[in-house]
Amino acid sequence: MEEEFNEFSQEDINKLVERFEASIQDSNVIYFDVEEFEEIIDYYDITHDNKKLNLALQTAVNIHPNHNVFKLKEAQRLMSSKRYENAIVILKEILQMESRNYMALQTLAFIYGNMSKHKQAIEIHKQTIDLTPEIKDVYMNIAYEYENLHDYDNAIDYLKKVLDEDYNDEGALYEILFCYELSKNMDESIKFFSNFIEEHPYSQIAWFNLGITYSNLQLYEKAMEAYDYTLAIDDEFSSAYFNKANALINLGKFKEAIDNFKETFVYEEPDSTTHMYIGQCYENLNNKDAAIKHYYKAIEINDKLPEAFVNIALLYFNIENYTKALPLIKEALNITPDNLDFKYILGDIYAEMEDYDKAVEVYLAIVEISPENKEVYFDLAGIYWNKGQKDKAFAILEQGVEYSNTNYRNYIRLAEFHYELGDKNMTLNYISVACNSNKEGCLELLNGITNLMSDTDVRELLELKK
Repeated sequence: MEEEFNEFSQEDINKLVERFEASIQDSNVIYFDVEEFEEIIDYYDITHDNKKLNLALQTAVNIHPNHNVFKLKEAQRLMSSKRYENAIVILKEILQMESRNYMALQTLAFIYGNMSKHKQAIEIHKQTIDLTPEIKDVYMNIAYEYENLHDYDNAIDYLKKVLDEDYNDEGALYEILFCYELSKNMDESIKFFSNFIEEHPYSQIAWFNLGITYSNLQLYEKAMEAYDYTLAIDDEFSSAYFNKANALINLGKFKEAIDNFKETFVYEEPDSTTHMYIGQCYENLNNKDAAIKHYYKAIEINDKLPEAFVNIALLYFNIENYTKALPLIKEALNITPDNLDFKYILGDIYAEMEDYDKAVEVYLAIVEISPENKEVYFDLAGIYWNKGQKDKAFAILEQGVEYSNTNYRNYIRLAEFHYELGDKNMTLNYISVACNSNKEGCLELLNGITNLMSDTDVRELLELKK
């Protein structure tokens, strides 16, 4: 009669550990059988006692030199600490004795992968294909290594092998989409998922991935149809509601988008990103109060989300409530102090509040960090002009022109300044140069400068430029 196998109870394991630790203290080598050593080693691994784990492994190898399980654990331990070369030596020793040891080969392949030796990793993984019933795991590992080589065609081939073994493997389906996206082969992605759906019409992941593919191609109506099929199969698929909402945004259907975003909250905990999207939808619907409400909900969930503070600040900025906008943009900059876009908004707020000294300080910092910024010279020059520092206004514009002689905004600002100084010829000259650089942008900008657009000569010049 075969002896019935009994698992070790926690009490048994504790006693084994106590015996082992007593032997360490007494410097005595006590015999433990293979199974007992495995329990001791697992205990130290779980409790993250690396020192005793290494000692248990060494002792086990010394007492049971012919049992490769301990050498394998030692190699895996070395791998986890990135001592790859030492691990490889041990694994090759094991493979000399057991050339078809699946775990040793798999560990060796993982090490080569970690060392960015992806071709060697693939070769070793392929050796394990007929050594395990979990063949789809091997195919998946090979696919990952091909991905690391940016060989997406071969990666997809092996991911398809995974699906041949188990067509419900969600990881393989998502990974195939990922490969098609990275290789920018959306047409093949549509073909694959459409064919897959013909064979497996109730695969919600395939429908979902087809929707993502259509979204990537900006075919939002078709994307929505695919997401609707996804939800018909699984009405609790929260990501499908989220993606459908994004498709609706791109179609300008903001109310419906909000409904779908809110539907995600039925199946998942509300998150800050979704509240942000809802806020943006309400902005597009000109419902500023509802937008602000959802941006604040985003902040309640994640108070380190700078975009939420910025969006509220901009809403207040646009209604000229600069007092409320200022602390919000400052909070965003406390979270991401190096964000130049946020700095620019801060400068604009100071400028609108006529706190010109602080505005100049912010704009000059932007010029120093990002001299290629096309907007800052225009705005900084305007501040200097308002302060009566005309020389500085001209100097900063000259600096901007020197950095980019095609920036029409700087020429328009120069035209504006010369007009105020009564120099019509220079005004017309700079407007002409600006229009030659960017006619559409020039006309759009000039439409906001009343004194120039009310001048007959300026209007006649612009007619000629049309």
